[in-house]
Amino acid sequence: MQTNTNTNLPTYVFTTVNSGRVAKVVEELKQNSQIDFIAPVTGRYDLVLRLKQSNPTQVYQTIQQIRAVADVRTTDAHTAFDGIQPNRQPESQMAFGISLLNCVQHQSIESTIKQLSNVPGLVEAYSVPGQFDIVALWQAKNTEEIMKTSVEKVPNLQGIFSSETLLASKPFFRF
Repeated sequence: MQTNTNTNLPTYVFTTVNSGRVAKVVEELKQNSQIDFIAPVTGRYDLVLRLKQSNPTQVYQTIQQIRAVADVRTTDAHTAFDGIQPNRQPESQMAFGISLLNCVQHQSIESTIKQLSNVPGLVEAYSVPGQFDIVALWQAKNTEEIMKTSVEKVPNLQGIFSSETLLASKPFFRF
């Protein structure tokens, strides 16, 4: 397992889009080489994006480009600080989920991420500042496995206060 502690960590952008326009926005965002992951999702957001760089100037410019897309309504960006990325590459044919996790105040976020690394299907998990403490990406054979993990395993980890999992449909990967 690889632990990232350098400054070249991803930024996640949670986006809402005008009704019925997700496919059009995805096609336009695929042209942006700074976006290495695009997933239409269920839940309070319409898209989850992952940017390649955490260089503040480049992140800012890329988010401005995302906001300039005509049908993008809102963006909520979270730049990773530290985390894990097990040695497995995501596959676009498999079911995909993104968990937004909050930890109890007295629990170490690093300890919680380490626990997540033992849960089957983890693609990556990073601590982020703001509304969520951790963003975790999952992959499984089907959405039922993602739901089972997010309902039965993740909430029972020590230190998890709340969790919300967004199910992805036809994710696009550039990595």
